[in-house]
Amino acid sequence: MSEYDDGNNDSGGSGGSIIGTIISILILAAIWPYLMAIVGLYIAYLAAIAILEWMAQNPLSVVFILLGIFCIYAIFHYRLIPKTWRWMIALLKPKAVEVHLSQYAVNSELPDLASRKFIPSTNLYCYWCTKKLGIQAWEKNGKYYCDECKARQLTNA
Repeated sequence: MSEYDDGNNDSGGSGGSIIGTIISILILAAIWPYLMAIVGLYIAYLAAIAILEWMAQNPLSVVFILLGIFCIYAIFHYRLIPKTWRWMIALLKPKAVEVHLSQYAVNSELPDLASRKFIPSTNLYCYWCTKKLGIQAWEKNGKYYCDECKARQLTNA
């Protein structure tokens, strides 16, 4: 036997090693996604351990970070920014001033609203001009008139 002879009886030359290499590559291609998943899980595990270790060393920072996240969540979930703007605008709007008119200060130009009949519906129309009646409506003999038609009625009478 020669010194280069390993005792293998491989008469095909180097063909056996090519087939073995191809099979190894196919096996590696088949298990490659699983190997990557295992490596990814290991990296995630190391990152989680590092984060938990940092949290154990800095508990006050963790509390502040969690409170900040909760505050940001509350601001957007409960729509606090628009509510705050509405509240501020309501504070800045001018307030209505109440004026109490006594019997001695009432002008004669103002109509006597106490003698005017209450009209329960706003879907009424003037009997003459068919204008939709609002607060300026007058009633006479079961028919409703607007201010202009009431004035014409008074001038014609």
